[in-house]
Amino acid sequence: MFATVNGTRLYFDVEGSGYVPVGSSMVKRPVLFAVHGGPGSDHSDFKPWLTPLIEHMQIVYLDLRSNGQSERVDPATCTLEQLADDIEALRIYLGFDRIHLLGHSFGGMVAQVYASRYPASLEKLLLICTAPSKEFYPAALEFASRVATPEQLRVIPELFEGRVENEEQLIAWWDINFPLYFHVKDEQLMMETGNRPIGSLEVANYTFKHFIPQYDVRPKLPALSMPVLIVAARYDWITPVSQSEEMHQLIPQSELIVFEESGHMPFIEEHDAFIRKLVDFVVREGA
Repeated sequence: MFATVNGTRLYFDVEGSGYVPVGSSMVKRPVLFAVHGGPGSDHSDFKPWLTPLIEHMQIVYLDLRSNGQSERVDPATCTLEQLADDIEALRIYLGFDRIHLLGHSFGGMVAQVYASRYPASLEKLLLICTAPSKEFYPAALEFASRVATPEQLRVIPELFEGRVENEEQLIAWWDINFPLYFHVKDEQLMMETGNRPIGSLEVANYTFKHFIPQYDVRPKLPALSMPVLIVAARYDWITPVSQSEEMHQLIPQSELIVFEESGHMPFIEEHDAFIRKLVDFVVREGA
């Protein structure tokens, strides 16, 4: 499905019912917007992993502008602020009141910007393996220095400094580095998950070159008043646990959980425990 918001055609998908029969009544379920990582990836990162959540909530997946199936626009318009504004416009377009917002990796950066710009639109915020500032990158390089191969260390900066020149180089980058994102290297799983997203090299390069070096929401985090769940993973090299600990220190109503047997995607590697934790946080009264 597509919605035209802020002059851009965004792809979104809805999974699960918003109202369900309970006895003689129809009961409204929470709504969770899921914001993918990247930049240059799409909502398929979450599928089928978040699907069990629909037993308890309705999920709205979206592809950020210039990502996935959404319209390709001038990458200079893809600021984190604009991406946050697009999420708000989609919320209004779909007619939702307050939402729960889940952001993973780069999507978690966008989610923090959204929370600082639209706090009245949020019920709860869920930050999955993400970071509050550009300082994640030196922390990632330090982590990589301990676990990466010489070849991985050589090519890592190509992506994170916006220096990937073509699709062939991008494919080669992921072939070399995708194993870093997992604690357990399951070749079949990595092949399937790595090939699902529709890539967007132009927006990835532009974002890493121009927007990420300026990214820092730390001054705004102490003002957040909604409940916040922060999820970290012990073997996450790109947004190490130190980044989640910093967010936890800055956000007043935050809860931090560290998944001890996962890389960057605990919703895959510790799937059952991840789902239980998210359900508990979202449906818990007063969380």
